[in-house]
Amino acid sequence: MSFVLSGNSAPRRELLEPDNYVARCYSMIILGTTYNEMFNTSSTKVLIQWELPDCLIEVERDGMKKMLPRAQSATYTLSLNEKATLRKVLESWRGKAFTVEELEGFDISKVVGAPCLLNVIQAENKKGELFNKISTVSKLPRGLACPPQVNPTTLFDITDPAQDLADMEKLPEWIRETIKKSDEYRARTTSSNGVTEYDDEGVAYPSDQDLPF
Repeated sequence: MSFVLSGNSAPRRELLEPDNYVARCYSMIILGTTYNEMFNTSSTKVLIQWELPDCLIEVERDGMKKMLPRAQSATYTLSLNEKATLRKVLESWRGKAFTVEELEGFDISKVVGAPCLLNVIQAENKKGELFNKISTVSKLPRGLACPPQVNPTTLFDITDPAQDLADMEKLPEWIRETIKKSDEYRARTTSSNGVTEYDDEGVAYPSDQDLPF
């Protein structure tokens, strides 16, 4: 299967009204494997991000203020088994079920760049705060167009040994922190004596087993 930043004092982003939004996928990040104490299971998660071209916000990029599409994301267990939520999302998105042959090896990164229709709702978290949540992802209706992609394409897979950890620096901080909790990240950044190694800028070095010679 190899393929938003905020500070404590930053104002909360205005919520989107519950509605259907034209969107385009621009980012897919495999966050790695983590253990869930409640269910006593380990699973690999994938984060998918979409841009909403009809919902622009002002952001600062490269020292300049620009109007860019808002982003909306969702995290799924990386699985295409019959009951997996990700499988249902992808089948709804493409408008057809997977064939037996596709299920033997489907490259989910193919959806990056693809348009869709997102149904966004408002939900309440454990603190009683409202947030936007993706309810459904469906195929773009016939006759409805999605503008070209604006955000740069992002593909990152911490489960791929060939993935350069330096590429994490291009990701938002909250995504980096999530990846650092994964088994794969810890395995690559922990030496044989159990000590995590970092360079002068706080970027974790590969473990001794990953020396390039």
